Amino acid sequence: MTSRYLLHAAIASLCLYWTGCAELTDDPLQPSGPAARAHPEGWIIGSSDEHHAKAIAAAGWDLVECQTCHGVDYSGGITASSCYTCHDQGPEDCDVCHGGGGQIHPPEDLSGSSDPASRGVGAHMAHLSTQATTPLECDDCHQIPAGFADPAHIDGDGRAEVIFGERALTGGAMPIYDVDMASCANTYCHSGGRFGLNPTVTWNDPEANEGACGTCHALAPGPETAHVQVNATSCAICHASMIDADDNFIDASLHMNGEPDL
Repeated sequence: MTSRYLLHAAIASLCLYWTGCAELTDDPLQPSGPAARAHPEGWIIGSSDEHHAKAIAAAGWDLVECQTCHGVDYSGGITASSCYTCHDQGPEDCDVCHGGGGQIHPPEDLSGSSDPASRGVGAHMAHLSTQATTPLECDDCHQIPAGFADPAHIDGDGRAEVIFGERALTGGAMPIYDVDMASCANTYCHSGGRFGLNPTVTWNDPEANEGACGTCHALAPGPETAHVQVNATSCAICHASMIDADDNFIDASLHMNGEPDL
């Protein structure tokens, strides 16, 4: 293959883009000449069934062939055509496949969906931007992969495994994630039964409002719990530094932090 042919072929082979890749907004120009023969016609057209991300997905997200021509670091290699032209953080960056707009978490999910009813989207934003406690991080529910090629990252099942972090385990809680039902139970975050209620919360049911005050703990927790028994229905009577009498948080970092903060 001549260097001229490789150069034109590289234009058609800008690595790793999914239909839902949030970092790319416009299709590049359709190649012509020798480049058009290097790959299928729609290789760099995001809306095409022949788009290269679909081929890479079918190959198990193995980017070795891309690196053969574009270089191990994707900066151009023997083609002198860099994947960074479209993927400014590189084709292995987290938000190439999920997230976008500077965030690595859904929305969007791998299918390009932003619908909370989609399992890939679910309650990500409800957890990561919550005002009811210190917002959660990815490692509160997932094991963060060491890199794109980490065996625990892309393992063929098409989902991010739930592996609970320290927050969900606080106070000796023994959380359970039901893969089939996409639901959590026994988590510290939703009280885990310590304060009169032990809700099973569904990850992708945005209408359930399962984080509303009173859905995780009784008001006030009854005698079957370890909570001090008080004749009150307002948390502010004892936890005035955290919440006011109208259930507005004063300092949400004191809520669900493993301490009573009286």
